[in-house]
Amino acid sequence: MPWVFICRAAALGIASVILASCAGPQLQLGDTSSADARGARGGSLLYLSNVRTNGVTIYAYPGEHTVGKLTGFGKPRAECADSRGDVWIVDTQALQVTQYANGGTKPAAALSISGNPGGCSVTSNGDDLAVAGAFQDGAVLTIFHRSARKRWRDQRTYADPSLRSGAFCGYDTQGNLFIDGLSGRRGGAFALAELPKGASTLANIAVSQSIVAPGQVQWDGEYLAVGNAGVSPSVVYRFSVTATVATLAGTVTLDGTKSVRQFWIDGDRIVGPDFNDDVGIWKYPQGGSPLETLAVPGYGAAVSR
Repeated sequence: MPWVFICRAAALGIASVILASCAGPQLQLGDTSSADARGARGGSLLYLSNVRTNGVTIYAYPGEHTVGKLTGFGKPRAECADSRGDVWIVDTQALQVTQYANGGTKPAAALSISGNPGGCSVTSNGDDLAVAGAFQDGAVLTIFHRSARKRWRDQRTYADPSLRSGAFCGYDTQGNLFIDGLSGRRGGAFALAELPKGASTLANIAVSQSIVAPGQVQWDGEYLAVGNAGVSPSVVYRFSVTATVATLAGTVTLDGTKSVRQFWIDGDRIVGPDFNDDVGIWKYPQGGSPLETLAVPGYGAAVSR
């Protein structure tokens, strides 16, 4: 796959980045798409990562009929979207995150990650992109900022002595960022931390509920939703977070699942790809039996509006 590495500011039409040298993260531009979702542009779309084909299947949403596919990835896994409809796809093999506009067939930007990326999240205005994972120098979180000129730059990484790796992350409506993952203790217990808006360090959060394996982290409009991917059926816990304590407010059970890792909450619906199995859609926060099942061996999901 041909790539162009940009190591200086340039007017490129779709995206650019300013770097002091070729060392460190770089913006990559290339043709990673062979989708045809142009007919759905402007409507709501459901993006699903397919772990068998290593592509991304796009559905009209609601309606759930296929309108296109994105191909050319290494291993596309987690996804996230902002309020403008832009979708980011995390490629764990290429070590990058790629941005597409709603219904877009070509990448708008692609950012390299210095380490193994996990889940991602974007602020509601689309100006800050966070990626959880295991990065250089023990960092568990990477954040990119988009300048007034719409250039992605100012990458910053964050480490936490209590976290040896990040799994998923999610912004709330105030710009506070939450990240889950595994602790540095032997056995790797579940851990949750917060990067408050404007802060420079992560703050550990005590969790009132035992979680076997970290799953998606997403603000649902009222509570912080955190998935438990290590139980069958998978569950989503809704937490009320005050200071450094997360108190359980409710549990959403996704019947018929084995390991939902990166779900997506869209209002009163939750889309849950069951790893290497079908994708379910449930009422949220009711859960229970799925309203619909899609035959996609999925991992990640995002709804672009």
